[in-house]
Amino acid sequence: MPGKDFLTKPFDAQEVVLRIRNLLQTRFLHSALQYQNQVLEERVQERTRQVLQMEKLSAMGQSLAGVAHELNNPLAVVSGQAHLFLKAPEGPAAAVRAEKILKAAERCVRIVRNFLALARERPPERTTVDLNTVARDAVELLSYELRTDNVEIRWDLATDLPRINADPHQLHQVVVNLVANAHHAMRKTSDARTLTLTTRATSSPGGAQLTVGDTGPGVPPEIQSRIFDPFFTTKPQGQGTGLGLSLSLGIIRDHEGSIRLQSTPGQGATFIIDLPVGSPSSPGPTETRKDESWSPLGPKRILVVDDEPDVAGVLVDLLQAEGYEVDTALNGTEALEKLEQRPFDAVLTDTKMPVLDGPGLFMELERRYPELKRRVAFVTGDVLQPDKRAFLHQTGVPTLEKPFELDHVRRVVRHLLQG
Repeated sequence: MPGKDFLTKPFDAQEVVLRIRNLLQTRFLHSALQYQNQVLEERVQERTRQVLQMEKLSAMGQSLAGVAHELNNPLAVVSGQAHLFLKAPEGPAAAVRAEKILKAAERCVRIVRNFLALARERPPERTTVDLNTVARDAVELLSYELRTDNVEIRWDLATDLPRINADPHQLHQVVVNLVANAHHAMRKTSDARTLTLTTRATSSPGGAQLTVGDTGPGVPPEIQSRIFDPFFTTKPQGQGTGLGLSLSLGIIRDHEGSIRLQSTPGQGATFIIDLPVGSPSSPGPTETRKDESWSPLGPKRILVVDDEPDVAGVLVDLLQAEGYEVDTALNGTEALEKLEQRPFDAVLTDTKMPVLDGPGLFMELERRYPELKRRVAFVTGDVLQPDKRAFLHQTGVPTLEKPFELDHVRRVVRHLLQG
């Protein structure tokens, strides 16, 4: 390697000292530059890993949504037929069997909806929420993993808890994050593993409080101030993104609430969430009073449009049991042909169908039969796609989410026929 500097003979002592000092400073700067380059390279690699992990989570969420959507169609059939079986006069033994089928189907429905809640990417929505129900649904989603790891669940839920104005799907995600973190922490201990969820009403300010506590090793004091930072995680590489608590903090703040940690090393950790009651939500178009009569509104004719014959069949059975006259079509084009032959008082249509889908049918109805515009409801098992959500929001049309409940079908149909 050629020299970068030189000294001429005879040597001058002062020049030698200056040259050596310059060389040492150059070497120091070179070492510092190497160190900074290494730090920057490590940061780039870490950020790249985080971005890839987020993309993986997004792809996994979409896959999960697709699986849930595929499950919704058979679940709609099982749930609907169980409802009908339960009402059929086949004797007490048949009623007991139908009730067992219905409970199992409803549990599957809740799990699917919980999966969808985690995968949803949509603007916050506000509705009246029971925090006790949110907590139970979140724990139910993780119940298998908790049970197989011998985690005992303790509930201390207030019966006088006020309902809050919130987004139930976002709050569900927060509780799932906290429960999953508590579960992961308790894996590090061989002692009794206990997860405690508590709710209570708060008077100052008025609202509701939820706490999630565990018997894990606790959070070290030196990192407690960082646990809500984005990408901060104590989990091994590949086992966590460090986004769960950060996202949870953002959701709670969007609800004008607060979340904080109480933890002593060796004595577990407890997360405390305080949420205000908020302004009450106005009733939706399909909400009815509990004392409203369920009697049919006369001899009305309803068209059910769905490319899944079994799903359409459940709706036909439900509606015919209510005294309505019902016809079916496999797609939007066939539905328009039926409408040309005879009038209908209401239309229930799937959104995703071959030939002509639900949105296409709705636009044709607006053009050809404008009087039906306010007597259409969409039946869908997938409200995750942004374009579909935007369309449903724009039209303001009532929606029946698969798997649907008998009472919800009744409410929607009455709303259409009264509209």
